[in-house]
This record gives sequence, C-alpha cells and structure tokens, in this order.
Amino acid sequence: MELEKAFAMMQQNLGSALPPVMDKIYRQDPGLFANHLMDRQFAKPEGGALDERTRVLVHLAAAVASGAEGCARAMAHRGRAIGLDREALLEAVYIARFAAASKVLEDAEAVFDELE
Repeated sequence: MELEKAFAMMQQNLGSALPPVMDKIYRQDPGLFANHLMDRQFAKPEGGALDERTRVLVHLAAAVASGAEGCARAMAHRGRAIGLDREALLEAVYIARFAAASKVLEDAEAVFDELE
C-alpha cells in the first residue's frame, strides 16, 4: 500500500485522535513512517488470531501501561468507532493499571529480600 493511501486511511480511522507525531513522521521521515506501518502489520496481521475488538483492547491496555498517551487516545477513539462500550474500555485501563502495579511490586523484590 502506498504511503499516501496508508496515511489517509489512518486519518480516516482515527480522525482527531490521530497522534500528532504520526503526521510529523509522515511528512518529515517517510521511511520511518513506512517502517511503522510494517511493524503494525506484524503486530496486527490481517486474519490474525485476535478479532479487531480484542486487538484494540490489548493495544489500548499496552498504550496506557507504557505511557503512550497519544496511542491510548487513538485506541480509545478506535474502540468507540467499532462499538466498544464504556465498560470494555475501562476494563482495559484497569488491566493496564494492575499490570503497572504488579511491576512496582516486582521492582521492589530487592526490598522484600532485604526484609527477610
């Protein structure tokens, strides 16, 4: 797919929720934009094992957990566009929160070792 069509499709799917950095990358470094599109196809293959709703929720949770605000906004928007309800989107956030809290506990293992 040519880059211009791919970017137009991204704009159509995400509208105002398109992270501003994607426009900048598309205009300033088309090679990086093309690479990002290839990564997307790797992460979200057509006909993959997960349906679109599940993919969006996983992507949303990963974006929230990693602090990718623009990506989280885009996935929340995409989720609403494909019919995900409030409860599903919030559950993804809760899962991300739990994963982040679990990481804090794992990072504190040295403290717990010291307390033994």
